[in-house]
Order: sequence, then structure tokens, then C-alpha cells
Amino acid sequence: MKTQLQHLSDVPVATGLPKAVRNPIKPQWFAGKHEAQLGRVVGMTQFGVNRVTLDPGAYSALRHWHEGEDEFVFVLSGTLVLIDENGEHVLREGSIAGFPAGEANGHHLANRSEAPASFLVVGTRKVGRETVHYPYDGFTRTVERDAAGNRIG
Repeated sequence: MKTQLQHLSDVPVATGLPKAVRNPIKPQWFAGKHEAQLGRVVGMTQFGVNRVTLDPGAYSALRHWHEGEDEFVFVLSGTLVLIDENGEHVLREGSIAGFPAGEANGHHLANRSEAPASFLVVGTRKVGRETVHYPYDGFTRTVERDAAGNRIG
């Protein structure tokens, strides 16, 4: 058994959209998105933990919801706007938000402030097939994961 330890400063940070995204929609929204996969570097397979920083004007994702995966957000610093089916909600340091699996609440976060904002997002890594809906962009996406939480295909 190995103790899984890392420091935030040693975790790689990806900026923008992942290279695997083909034919991206609204790529300009994500130029200022910086994401570190914290859970993966310490061996988490059942859920993901990512630290995301959004520069002013950046978005976390296209509006979406998951059929089989929960999502949880905790704001670490700055001010963000959560946009979902119930309108717009200002989130500040210490704010939390949750998106239970199967609830058709298309959501994303936007940084409309003048300074970067950071948050943790924790989500299920459902083994097998998962369907993600993007109702405002007119498509759904199927994701498949193996038992180690890795995307297949």
C-alpha cells in the first residue's frame, strides 16, 4: 500500500479545451480555463476532483447535465456566475452548488468579474456508459469509463 501525496504546485494544469475535443463549439469561451486534475494524481478512480481557475470572460463548460453522474462545486476564490435552468446565481468564496445525477438542469459557470476565480469541482466517474446532455447546443455525448475511471475511446 502506497500513500498517495502530491502538492498543488506539482499537478499539471491544462489550459483551454482538451486536445481530444474535435470540432469544438465556442472554443473562445475556454481559452481562459485552467484545470488541474487533483483526484487523478492521487489515484482516485470513483470520483474526480479538479481545481479550475477561470480568467475574466471564461466559462467552465457548455451548459450541460449528466444522466448518471453527480457534480459538486466549491468556490475557493473570486466571484462566478452559475447559469442554470433557474436563472443566474452569484457565487463567491465559500459558495457551494450541487447537480444531482439525472436532474435535467443544464448548468455552467462564467467569470464575469475583472479577476480570476477558482473552484473545486467533484464528480462521479461512473463506470460504463454515461450520457451528458447539452440542451442549449443541441447535442448529447456518450462517455465510457473503465473500472479505473479512465475514458474509453
